[in-house]
Amino acid sequence: MEIQRRNRRIFTVALLGVTLVVGCVQAQQVSYHGNVQYATGSYFFDESTSSFSASNGLGYVGDKFSVSFSVPFIVQNSPWISYSAAGQLPTGGPQHGGLADSTGRRPGKGGKNGNGSKNQYGSGSYSTPILVAESEEVPITLPDTTSYTQSSFGDPNIYASLKLYSSGSGSSNIQLNSGFKIPFADPNNGFGTGEWDYGVGISLSQRFGKFFMYTNFMRWWLGNMPDLELKDPLTYSAGLTRTFGQGKWFINSTFSGYTEIIKDYDPPMNLSFGVGLFASNRISLNSTFTLGLSESSADQVFGIGWSLKL
Repeated sequence: MEIQRRNRRIFTVALLGVTLVVGCVQAQQVSYHGNVQYATGSYFFDESTSSFSASNGLGYVGDKFSVSFSVPFIVQNSPWISYSAAGQLPTGGPQHGGLADSTGRRPGKGGKNGNGSKNQYGSGSYSTPILVAESEEVPITLPDTTSYTQSSFGDPNIYASLKLYSSGSGSSNIQLNSGFKIPFADPNNGFGTGEWDYGVGISLSQRFGKFFMYTNFMRWWLGNMPDLELKDPLTYSAGLTRTFGQGKWFINSTFSGYTEIIKDYDPPMNLSFGVGLFASNRISLNSTFTLGLSESSADQVFGIGWSLKL
């Protein structure tokens, strides 16, 4: 199993490396990009977690490729939400072993039946979880984190895309995508999982006049935490964008989801809405609002992003 994971990592590193080389040789455009995001939700815990992140990075864009590098700075009021290459995950942070002990306890956010168990921790301390059988589904109880709020840089992320096909008019495109998360952040504070994440996928897009349709599939190999196995999910998304105002403005909506990541817990699933503006030939702005549709997703996420051609 470990050999297979290592071989996949080597393949993904090679793919990313080839794309980076192509980008450095043929790059036509360099850009600075960033975003700020605020997320809040209880996930499957009994207390809500609020997270603020600000990400900055650089990118190369050419006719057939794109390469980007970014590093987030994160502020959050509990250590229970970790950051992976596939997004935010409610792992339990330093108490991630409690999720593994609790698997099988509940069918998901919308489930109201079946027997469950509850994690109970000593107040104000990271003690070993005690599992207590319950007759109804209950959220996981975590230590009091009222005065926890901490901040730190998260794991750097690298993404690369290589265009495999483009129609003569440029309205139809197929891209090969790859990505990495480099494990620099401290997993004990909820800023990372402490392991490498890497993925390979494909995306398709089609333009119809002022409408732009797109779909994306990505297979991720996530590094396991010491006491919690993270399954390797397939992420999927589909969206629709419409331009107006002579192409300067656009609105979009995107549905995205994952296959199972943590055993017996519903994986993340989201619905996003956005508005964007091409302020000039060099500057673009966008805003997003995301609703979480499963127990592993934040309840609401608000974001603002920007890109500046250098």
